[in-house]
Amino acid sequence: MRPDVVSGRLPRLAIVIALALLAIWGLRLTILEGFVYEWPRGFHGDFHAAMYEPDWWDGRGIMYGPVFVIERWLVNAWPRVFTVHFFALANVPAVVLAFVLSIAAARASRTSAFAAFTAWCCLRWLFYAFSVAANPEILEMLLLTAAWYAASRAKEGAAWVSVTVASLTKVIPVIFAPLILLRASRKAVIPSAVTAIVIITAVGVGQRLSPVETVMAVLIPSQSTGGGTLRQASHIVPIPSVYQIVGLNTALARAMGMTDTDPRLATVQTITNAVTVILYLWSAFVAFRVLNGRHALPETTSLALAYGLFFALMPLATFHTHPHTFVFMLPAWTAIITTIGGDTDRRRATAFGAVLLVLFVFGGMPSVAAPVDRVLHTHLAQSLVFADPIWSNVGVVLTLSGYALLRTRDLAAPV
Repeated sequence: MRPDVVSGRLPRLAIVIALALLAIWGLRLTILEGFVYEWPRGFHGDFHAAMYEPDWWDGRGIMYGPVFVIERWLVNAWPRVFTVHFFALANVPAVVLAFVLSIAAARASRTSAFAAFTAWCCLRWLFYAFSVAANPEILEMLLLTAAWYAASRAKEGAAWVSVTVASLTKVIPVIFAPLILLRASRKAVIPSAVTAIVIITAVGVGQRLSPVETVMAVLIPSQSTGGGTLRQASHIVPIPSVYQIVGLNTALARAMGMTDTDPRLATVQTITNAVTVILYLWSAFVAFRVLNGRHALPETTSLALAYGLFFALMPLATFHTHPHTFVFMLPAWTAIITTIGGDTDRRRATAFGAVLLVLFVFGGMPSVAAPVDRVLHTHLAQSLVFADPIWSNVGVVLTLSGYALLRTRDLAAPV
């Protein structure tokens, strides 16, 4: 065999071995922290509280969204079947299917698919989501990934229905509206509208709500308990002392050293609201350029960039971002890995790949800092850059949007 062929294969083999070892390490952590340790503890978290604890939700009205209410009906009808352990186990095939759909939507090569698989295994927030049985978020991720896959196969109707059902699970997936609107058609809108009407009507009747009450409950998510009804939007305040709250508002308050009673918290909330809106509008503009611009990007690449960018927006747009909210970054990393892996400009791919790799580590692999802390006796793994992954999330949105625009510019089609 020629020496140059051997020398070319050795680095690739080393990369494959490294990815395999990382994937094994990540799978081990996922099994242990996601299931083995949590099985006897009962997967306590937001899902358990909302579904099984009346002090959190007493079953009246609409909590989160109509799809969540339907799940509650199943729990009420067959409580011995639909336990928290059932939903925890059901999350596994949902994640596997979401991964398969994401690599199929991106038409990933074997190398890119393996790298994406490793990223999914190693992202800390996946096994955290398993550990709290984060059923709504994982279901939304699956539905939105199905929408991406449907769009990649030019099945606009299926994409619309998937985004619609995801938005009826929790309202935040409605931010994907620009992506499906850019591929809108009458045939796509009708099945989506029918699906929404059927689900919302069924839940309204089942919950004994008037038509007006049903619509208001869907548009303005609320939380009903024995003490009354509370709008979920009232929870949107920075809480610096609670590290289970990791949204941009709370992260900024923590970075500024604020306490939970600091009078400047309202200003922080206003600033972060404005920043979130600006980032969303910027991302919508980038998606428009990618999906409708005058360039020669393949449709598969355009959709991967657009959907990856909007998946990365989900933790920013969520009412109260929790650690398991970052499960939406999983399909985003599939899109990032496949598009960069297929970029023929290797210098650009290397530069952006290096930046995004660093952001991946900061946003999802704080264990990387553990050896440094042991040797240097530092506390890097506990620093804000690792404790608040929303900063990495913002970096991913900005970096990926810049990369997407560059991909459209250097491939401009002749007029």
